[in-house]
Amino acid sequence: MGASHGVRLFSEDLAGQVMDVRIEGTDMALGVPMAFGLGFGINTAKLLSPNPNTCFWGGWGGSLALIDQDAKMSMSYVMNKMDVGLTGDVRSYNLVQAMYAAL
Repeated sequence: MGASHGVRLFSEDLAGQVMDVRIEGTDMALGVPMAFGLGFGINTAKLLSPNPNTCFWGGWGGSLALIDQDAKMSMSYVMNKMDVGLTGDVRSYNLVQAMYAAL
């Protein structure tokens, strides 16, 4: 894929490289096991998705972005009321589970 109006699009090769685990172990800030690819967390424990080629990132308060390359879908969640926590919350988790149940 090429550029469109100055915006570079992901090639299939780059999308595949996102899933290459570059760092793995206990995250020293979060205190939980994590695997990181190219700019995203990698779903190695399959906690968010049943599919291996899934990456994600979340933010303070419960926001979440999830990209599932196997299912060819993505979703994001931002809330209008923040919750305390760095590792997500039940709202975003429940939305992800409902999305997979609907497939």
